[in-house]
Amino acid sequence: MSCIQRLYKRMKSFRSSDNGSVAVYFALSLIAIVTVIGLALDYGRALNLKAGLGAAADAAALATARDPDITANNLQQRAEAFFLANTQNRPFGSNFVINATELPGGDGVHINITAQVDTTLMSIAGVNHFDLSAQSEAVYSTSKIELVMVLDNTGSMGGGGKIQTLRTASENLINQLMPDGVSTENVKIGIVPFDIGVNVDVSNAGAPWLDDPNANGNGNGPSQTNGKKKKKKKKKKKKKKKTPPPPPPLPQWEGCVGPRNGGHDVTDSNATGVNKIPAIYDDQTSCNLSSILPLTSDKAALLTKANDMQAVGWTYIPEGLAWGWRVLSPELPFAEGVAYDDPDWTKVLVLMTDGANTVTWNWPNGKPGADTGTNSNAGNAKTKVLCKKIKKEEIIIYTVAFQVNSNSTRQMLEDCATTPGNYFDAQNNAALEAAFSKIGGDISNLRLSK
Repeated sequence: MSCIQRLYKRMKSFRSSDNGSVAVYFALSLIAIVTVIGLALDYGRALNLKAGLGAAADAAALATARDPDITANNLQQRAEAFFLANTQNRPFGSNFVINATELPGGDGVHINITAQVDTTLMSIAGVNHFDLSAQSEAVYSTSKIELVMVLDNTGSMGGGGKIQTLRTASENLINQLMPDGVSTENVKIGIVPFDIGVNVDVSNAGAPWLDDPNANGNGNGPSQTNGKKKKKKKKKKKKKKKTPPPPPPLPQWEGCVGPRNGGHDVTDSNATGVNKIPAIYDDQTSCNLSSILPLTSDKAALLTKANDMQAVGWTYIPEGLAWGWRVLSPELPFAEGVAYDDPDWTKVLVLMTDGANTVTWNWPNGKPGADTGTNSNAGNAKTKVLCKKIKKEEIIIYTVAFQVNSNSTRQMLEDCATTPGNYFDAQNNAALEAAFSKIGGDISNLRLSK
């Protein structure tokens, strides 16, 4: 006979006994037995709920710490919202009290949650509920960000309010990563407007990495003369010789550069010797593009540059990508970037374009020249090479196709992104602003990664 059967038989005999004292003992024993069973059941359920409450507190702390818009004023509200979002349709008891505070020094958040769990059988013994509590902390990361925005400023951006939307989206991203009242020393941003090429700014005239065929031209070079000295007049009259006209003045360099030859247009190799960056002049291609702003923590300068962008020229994505890479690089032409293996910094490149490659570059007589209105094949091939090399340096790439109609261009941009989730197909102006906002949130999460 099993133990359960023996217990059942004993209890049955208690119930059928005519002895009054036995009935009393049975009643008292039954209350004790039910109380013990109820305690075990209710306590076990409370422990399970406490574990779930602790997991929800951890999730709320992490989400609150990673919220890019968190402030001391909205900390409590955001923590409550994140907790409730994580506990939907999950039984964690009742009468929740959530308390969110910043850690000492303001380097993280502390979440404390209390709740009550109603009992079942324990209520027979007068215990109506258990009090539960859980707490969690999340520390802000000290990760630092170097971001370059490689932005299409071609002529097609001039219609439908596209360039204005790009300015707004860029300004919003800058404000998102550099909020007012917060130190910006851990964030550096650069801007690379591109069309057929880029503008490195006239202040770089004479830079050792620049190949300028009109050395010291730019209106600042030595004056041009025919090198002949005037002869002194003699008393005897002589027939005057005609003085040849002076050579035409050297063309003014506006800061634009073209791609390097020999495969160096898809590398970040040293710009020395024959591998220098070739300056281009208006007789080669027009130069009306806003200049590159290297990495900086100067928020005002970044906002000004974003607002200065204009829609001009044809589309050549490889030059934008190459110079975005060079802005992040620790090497010249721009050396503001930290070393690639610096563990405290993360490098990010955002590429936005509204169209396909329409330029093919060639180098007649060693000088770069652009054929415009061409097919995309050559430009696409170089874009793919650059994307692969940039990602090899562990630079995170986001890509945004802005009202792009070409399926092959959209696919190229998606392939260029570090992950499929880093690619955005923005089919209208609002979608472009939303894409930049999402990218800003992702980058903020990189900074708050603990």
